[in-house]
Amino acid sequence: MFLSFDITKNILRLIFEGSLKLRLALLAAFVTIAAGGIVHGYQTGFAPKSEPSALVIGLLVVGGLMLTGVIGYQEYLDQKAKAFAFEKVESRALQHPEKPQFAWDLARIKLESYLDRNLAQVRSIYWLTLIVMLAGFGLIMYGLYQAFESPDRLPVAVVASASGVLVSLIGGSFLIIYRSILGQSKDYVGVLERINAVGMAVQVISNIPDTSTPLKEQTTAELAKQLLGLYAKPGESKPSG
Repeated sequence: MFLSFDITKNILRLIFEGSLKLRLALLAAFVTIAAGGIVHGYQTGFAPKSEPSALVIGLLVVGGLMLTGVIGYQEYLDQKAKAFAFEKVESRALQHPEKPQFAWDLARIKLESYLDRNLAQVRSIYWLTLIVMLAGFGLIMYGLYQAFESPDRLPVAVVASASGVLVSLIGGSFLIIYRSILGQSKDYVGVLERINAVGMAVQVISNIPDTSTPLKEQTTAELAKQLLGLYAKPGESKPSG
């Protein structure tokens, strides 16, 4: 369900936000897939149990590859745009080291890129785990079906059921990895929240008028102590005033 939602979202984004070339490539992919369905219906007279011909399979495969390529290229363009934005912010932070706002923007963008990559890994492992566990469940059901329908083929049923249990255990190990990466994503979100809090604090300090120099210095020092306290290890005393 989530996988089909992601594909639909990417296709709609290509239709409404993609370039003309990508839209034409997307249209060509849909036309190729539709042509495969039309040819199959013409060859078989729309019989429900007819096997597709090599031409139909070829059209469907080519259309699917074209669709995958268009979506993948759009993802590549998005990653390229993010990398360009990161380089721009990094260059601005290096040129103005005296301005903490730029350093905060750089840290935020870098952490967001880590979080996006981490979430992509979580989605991949989730679907891999789901597919493996469904395959294991299917093997177990097949083994039980063979045991009930053909008692004389009991060894085949035992092997199928045992294979299903083994595959399900492998899927369970993937689930443990999924849980670990999900916990890492939670840590990234916590760090991102702290970085956003620091950014808002820096913006508040920058809005203090230069005429209020003592207040600005006092607020900056208090912010620095709070930042040190955020990363203090358990048991360590926070810096005091």
